[in-house]
Amino acid sequence: MALQVRTARDNDRQALHDLSQLAFAARSAPYDEASDRSATPLDRRLLATEGARIVGRLAVWELGQWFGGRRVPMGGVSGVAVAPDARGRGVASTLVHEAIRTMRDRGEVVSSLYPMNHTLYRRHGWEVAGSYPEQRLDLRALTSLPRPDTEVEVRPTTEADLPAIRELHEAVSREEPGNLSHGPEFGARRLLGHPGIQEGYVAEADGRLTGLLVAGRTDPTDDRGFYTITVLQLLAADLASELALLRVLAAQYPVAGTVTLVTPPQSALPMLVGERDLRPVDRGWCWMTRLVDAAGAIAARGYAPDATAEVHLHLDDPVARWNTGPRVLRVKDGAGHLEPGGRGDVRLGIGRLASLYTGWTSPHRLARLGLLTGADAADLAALDRVFAGRLPWSRDFF
Repeated sequence: MALQVRTARDNDRQALHDLSQLAFAARSAPYDEASDRSATPLDRRLLATEGARIVGRLAVWELGQWFGGRRVPMGGVSGVAVAPDARGRGVASTLVHEAIRTMRDRGEVVSSLYPMNHTLYRRHGWEVAGSYPEQRLDLRALTSLPRPDTEVEVRPTTEADLPAIRELHEAVSREEPGNLSHGPEFGARRLLGHPGIQEGYVAEADGRLTGLLVAGRTDPTDDRGFYTITVLQLLAADLASELALLRVLAAQYPVAGTVTLVTPPQSALPMLVGERDLRPVDRGWCWMTRLVDAAGAIAARGYAPDATAEVHLHLDDPVARWNTGPRVLRVKDGAGHLEPGGRGDVRLGIGRLASLYTGWTSPHRLARLGLLTGADAADLAALDRVFAGRLPWSRDFF
């Protein structure tokens, strides 16, 4: 039976939920209509059908991602699911190809995702491009943190706080390569408390919103406490606000024994607690990125004002053919351009370019592994000047 791809309709909601549960859940959860209607809009959900039966699905969040201090329009691919008996027949590939086309049409020049199957997404142009540095902390370690040195008020979030929270989130995230800029649906779900689902608190100082904590609770994995805290968002404009919010977590010890949160090594927390109190969770996650529109992606991100480069590339993108061929990368005065033509000296695939673009890898490493060919020392130095920086990470899982 022929495979068809279309956008979701209102009467598909239950079937899409059932397929997701079949693909990902050990025990099926009931359909929650309110939660579903606050998620990705139907026109951002693709499904694959064989006859009347839905055999595959995916969703694309409207997001942005910060690179070089600029917001790059990004489509966040999530919820890719295929019925067990339909796997191995190209259902996921068909959905992903259509998603790439629709993201290009919407001007989403890059796409990121958290992979369950690296091989599948690598084949279609995504590559590992950043980390999700989830850490586990013994909650007792927070009980000895110093008090804030200025007055900070902490209170529960309200819907009226959302504009100010968004502003804070953008201000904090823009300097962190790989951090997300939330779209309307994503932000409303992640930046506020929701009774029975997650707690939300804001910090305020001098009449200004200066911090956010959103956390949920899960069953403990050991005998320490009655529940484990999972921090979904921890944002602060200053150290005093971060300390005030961390004290909200500390106040739940010893009823809760541990907390998991996403924080990179260069954040304030590792400098405040013992080196053995904060540990990575399992093996951690990395996210993958692809350049949907390579020229648009190069133009969208920021660059160091003193970085200059001209590199003659040849890109290979077997899925998005509009990216394939010789291109000249030019960067000057903080702006980048990728123009058709040139000599095509330096050859690399679209996924390898994505890893360079985010700053996750270096051109020298790719060349050493044979994943970037034809570059001389000047080419490698130019690419390094353009894309080098702090390692990209994201505080959001989707």
